[in-house]
Amino acid sequence: MKKNSLEIIPKQSDRIKTLSKELFNEIYIAYIPGDSFNNIVQASKFVIDQGFISVPHIPARNILDEYQLDLYLSNLASIGVKKILVLGGSGNKKGIFEKTFDLYETGLFSKYKFEQINIAGHPEGNPQDENSDVNLLKKCEWVVENRFKSAIITQWTFDISKTNQWIKKIKQETNSIHKNNFDINIGVAGPAKITTLINYAKICGVSATSIIARNKNIGLRKLIKHDPKIIIDGLVGYDNLHFFPFGGIKELIKWKNEV
Repeated sequence: MKKNSLEIIPKQSDRIKTLSKELFNEIYIAYIPGDSFNNIVQASKFVIDQGFISVPHIPARNILDEYQLDLYLSNLASIGVKKILVLGGSGNKKGIFEKTFDLYETGLFSKYKFEQINIAGHPEGNPQDENSDVNLLKKCEWVVENRFKSAIITQWTFDISKTNQWIKKIKQETNSIHKNNFDINIGVAGPAKITTLINYAKICGVSATSIIARNKNIGLRKLIKHDPKIIIDGLVGYDNLHFFPFGGIKELIKWKNEV
């Protein structure tokens, strides 16, 4: 059985004590606008101390300048972080960086010898990047040229048909860059109320259209929880699953145990 990955924010760190290491191995630490990189470092250390692999976010638009990036990466390396997810991030830029490539070009990732730099994928498109797939492939070329391992971690999706088409296309194109180097880990929302998912969709840049289309009687179903299995059973060609516990980690654990 493949072990899935899970995405949390720092204040949820304590809740991973109840996670089964048979089901999850990698814990991604989201760095959302307004948070501090010190919180991400502390959460990463806690995750490592609990026996999981910590994969902190490095979002370009949340970082002030090269000095702060250097300090952030130095702190992560000092606690044993080996894998990171480098992405543009949400919201307006906080400092001098606007996109992922701005971080790549500093040369700091090689300085700290991280083993793996993961890349964000957007099966339903990225409202902050109209050429997200083209830029994804450029990032894949960069990590190969700079001799890093990598995987593609996607935003959570609700459009099964579009996601399957995207998986097939990206698999073919990444294999032409470096065969079988880029696992595709598809983001899936954990069990949560439909209305909760729509609210998160607005924040995360996910289209709410497919959510509403699957739940036409939204007024009647607002208390009904989304079942991730419906999405997962329709997906093909991916390598692993990456869970977003919008309904809570306890609910996700309960659902995983039942499944």
